[in-house]
Amino acid sequence: MRAGAVHRPARCRWQLPALVGAAGLAHALPSVGVLGAIAGRPSRLGPIRLRGAAGTEAVALTFDDGPSPEGTPRILHRLEQLGLRATFFVTGTEAARHPALVADIRSAGHGVESHGMEHRHHLLHGPRWVERDLRAALDVLRSLGVRPRYLRPPYGQAAAATLVAAQRHRLGCVLWSCWGREFAEPRAAAVAARIRQRLEPGAIVLLHDSDQHCGPGSVAAVDQALEAVAQELARRRLRSVRLAELLE
Repeated sequence: MRAGAVHRPARCRWQLPALVGAAGLAHALPSVGVLGAIAGRPSRLGPIRLRGAAGTEAVALTFDDGPSPEGTPRILHRLEQLGLRATFFVTGTEAARHPALVADIRSAGHGVESHGMEHRHHLLHGPRWVERDLRAALDVLRSLGVRPRYLRPPYGQAAAATLVAAQRHRLGCVLWSCWGREFAEPRAAAVAARIRQRLEPGAIVLLHDSDQHCGPGSVAAVDQALEAVAQELARRRLRSVRLAELLE
């Protein structure tokens, strides 16, 4: 070794990448865990709620990505026809564009909760972005008279930063135990069949009232599938309630 050179232990060369990798894993760990949990049937994964109590006689129908001028009124009309209660996880951007639709959801007796400001993957953003996004979404909803109690991150990706931000704003983090997967096959019969497979006491059902992120035909499929869902609820003697009623 030449004179004056500083000896750097070999382990220093891998410590930084290892630390970066560990931080990335910690950030993504909640989402990875949820993927496995959704395959089973637990009610929660740490602070993340996946369903209500198994002993209840209720389920929560939830709708993501709106409000949408094309989709939300159609879903609201169908819910009224069928006598169903639901909860809408709205994005801040769409709520700001369509405040009257948020008012329509509430006046129809349904719940309104937060789906964040922008519909972006939390796993691809750091803690500061996630915090800013949630704060902006809450500001929009509060300006419309809504006090959310729950957050559902876009795409169901609950990063570590998601949980920290939700706790800071006193929001429960909620995903789902049953979903229509309209994007996979937007046919009413297929959507209804997927829901029936996992529809049980305490289920949190994920559907969409907007085609924006789920693909063309999603809302139409949901609209037509809701009658079959209502029939299945009646057959099993289950009632649909707002999410807050199911979880509290």
